[in-house]
Amino acid sequence: MVKKRVYVESSVISYLTARPASQPVPRHRQRITAEWWSVHHNWECFVATTVLDEIALGDPVAASQRTETARALPEMPVTPEIRALAVLLIDRNLVPPTSVADAYHLAAAAFHRADYLVTWNQKHLDNLDLRSRIEELIRGWGLTPAKVITPERLLEETI
Repeated sequence: MVKKRVYVESSVISYLTARPASQPVPRHRQRITAEWWSVHHNWECFVATTVLDEIALGDPVAASQRTETARALPEMPVTPEIRALAVLLIDRNLVPPTSVADAYHLAAAAFHRADYLVTWNQKHLDNLDLRSRIEELIRGWGLTPAKVITPERLLEETI
């Protein structure tokens, strides 16, 4: 059976490696992320260079832990075509200019043929008001947009 391809976005790696949260929502997300990670081999998971750049920011010790975890997954390059599509997503006001990495995640997931883009970042990556326009733009490039999904939903879809 062919495994579904999953682009693992930065927030998933961050929740997986973060110190235990004291608040209920982040604590729940950490637990679910760890549960999903324990079975992530059920999918063909990968990251893009953008993910590695993003998780390298911040506290050096935490960044090192995130990077070490992400390096367990194959790394896909960010190509000129991905850059062009990301810029277009921003130029068309489908992703805000303050969220450049999110535009790259959407573009890289489509370009590298991900079935899913797994993330906890629902604000820009799975904006319900813009989702159909984002998908239309990606399809206009001859690509199939990845389904944006949380680790929790991805676990549910495979049960």
